[in-house]
Amino acid sequence: MAGRIGSDLRTPILLAGIGFLSLFLAVGCADADAGSAPDDEERRMEEVRTRVTTHVPIHVDSLFPAEEELRRFREGLEEPAGLRGGVGSRDGLVDTLIRSLEAADTAAVAVLAIDQAEFAWFYFPYSIYTAPPYELPPGLVWFQSQNRTSRGLTRLLRNYAGKSLYYSGYTCPDEGESWGEGRIWHGCTVLGELPSGERVEERLFGSILEVDGRFKFVSFSNEL
Repeated sequence: MAGRIGSDLRTPILLAGIGFLSLFLAVGCADADAGSAPDDEERRMEEVRTRVTTHVPIHVDSLFPAEEELRRFREGLEEPAGLRGGVGSRDGLVDTLIRSLEAADTAAVAVLAIDQAEFAWFYFPYSIYTAPPYELPPGLVWFQSQNRTSRGLTRLLRNYAGKSLYYSGYTCPDEGESWGEGRIWHGCTVLGELPSGERVEERLFGSILEVDGRFKFVSFSNEL
């Protein structure tokens, strides 16, 4: 393991048929093109994330008001009664992730993250992306969240599937914050203690969302 444990934006909608990739390219990098390399994409998203965390406005005008964009995004989705398949406690959610990784159970890991309908009703409406200066369409935020989850899940499985993570617990930096009728925690990290006695700490997932006593990950964005 070599010192590792086991190692969540608004663009103009110019045409009804414009693709999410075009929307993504409209944010923060006018000279980028559709053939950009993954590293370029990650750098653009890091710039957007930096602007958000440093409170630099990134709002871009849209033809539709936020309420209409959310309504359109929800079209065809069934409103969920809660977090489907969620785990009954925050501790249990992290424990389930660790056990599933160690068992190399890809399907069991993947279902621990929110799906599109859960994102549309339980996550996005309470995020900073619903109002200026950070207002973004839900479709684009979901698209980027899925990108981060895909990359993060790939890294998790590549590094830790079928291996011991030497898990000793996890920690979250605060008590979380209210999120609609639920609660959310950001920046939680997993702790491990190697056979050598060395203690390690890594972020293996994104925010943790709770709705009606059920818990899921918002994404698998991680630092691997």
